[in-house]
Amino acid sequence: MLRIATLLLCLIPTAAFAGAWTLDEKDGQAITETTISSASKSFDADNRPTQTVKFRKTFSSAYIEYGWKNWLTLVVAPEYADATSAAPGRATQHARDFAISGGLRVRLWNDDESVLSVQAFARSAGAFELNTSYQQKPGRDFDLRVLYGTHFHLFGRQGCIDVEAAQRWATGGRPNETPIDITLLYDIGWKTQAVIQNFNAISEGGGRPPFVHFRSHKLALSFVRPIWRSTSLQVGGFFSPAGQNTLQESGIFLSLWTKF
Repeated sequence: MLRIATLLLCLIPTAAFAGAWTLDEKDGQAITETTISSASKSFDADNRPTQTVKFRKTFSSAYIEYGWKNWLTLVVAPEYADATSAAPGRATQHARDFAISGGLRVRLWNDDESVLSVQAFARSAGAFELNTSYQQKPGRDFDLRVLYGTHFHLFGRQGCIDVEAAQRWATGGRPNETPIDITLLYDIGWKTQAVIQNFNAISEGGGRPPFVHFRSHKLALSFVRPIWRSTSLQVGGFFSPAGQNTLQESGIFLSLWTKF
C-alpha cells in the first residue's frame, strides 16, 4: 500500500523508528504490516471521482532495518499483494504478486533535535501496478530520497515531523514519479502516539500504454503504543481525498514493530 515507513516513538532515543533517523550500530528492527483496502470510484483526468470501479487489495510486507554503522542503516523489505479489479465493460482481473526492495539510508547531518539523510532504494515492481493500472511485464523501481526529521514541543508534550522528497525511476512502461511524504507524530499520553501522514506521488508524463499521467494523494491516521517488551502496535486507516487517473482508495492497516 502505502508503503508506510512511519516514525515510531522517535521521541525516545532507545525506541524504534524509521524515517530520516538512522539506527544505532548493531541495532535492528522488523516492521510487519498488513493492509486491506478497496475502491468503488476512480479519479478521472479532471480530478473528479466519476469512474465506477470495483477494487480490493490485501497487502502484506516485512520492513527490516539494521544499523551497520551509526550513520548507515541497511534495509530489506519483501512484500506480497493480492488484488482484484473490475470496471464497466472490462473483465475482472485478479493478480497476485511478490516483490522485494532493498537499500540503505545514510545520515548526512544531525544535532540534538534534527537529522538530514539520504536513502537509495531498489524494488522489483512485480507484474502490475496496483494504484493506477495493470502491467503485463515485470518492472523495476529505483528511488533516491532526501529525508529531514526534527523534534518539537507543543502543549507540554513532544512530537516530531518527517519530510521526504524523492525521485523514482520506473521500468516496464510505467512513468517516473516524484513522491513527497510528510509524517507528523505527537505524544498524546497513555504511552500512545498519534501519527498523521500525507503520501503524494506525481508522475512525469504518462509512460507507455496503458499507463497515463497520474497524481495520487493519501491521508492516513494511526495510533502507536507498546504492547510487550520491545514490540509496539500501530493501527490506523487511510483514504484518498484527491487524485488524477488513480483510485479513490481507502483502507485499514495494522503494523507490529519489534526491535532486536
